[in-house]
Amino acid sequence: MALKPNDKQAARRDPGVRWLDIGGGVALTLAALAVLLAWQHASDERGSAEDVKARVAAEMNRIEAEAARMEREAAH
Repeated sequence: MALKPNDKQAARRDPGVRWLDIGGGVALTLAALAVLLAWQHASDERGSAEDVKARVAAEMNRIEAEAARMEREAAH
């Protein structure tokens, strides 16, 4: 089987260019990993912020209920 012209060019390619291709692939993979980790970190912070909001709301409800109870007792 004879090599096609493109195959011949690929076979004779400079090894330095091949290493650049490999390095580019590794850099792209690392960049994608960094984006995924940043996205996960942002998601964790968003969930944590929601937890804080829920706890603050619950505490405010408890304080308001206690204030209402104290007002009722003071009225009697």
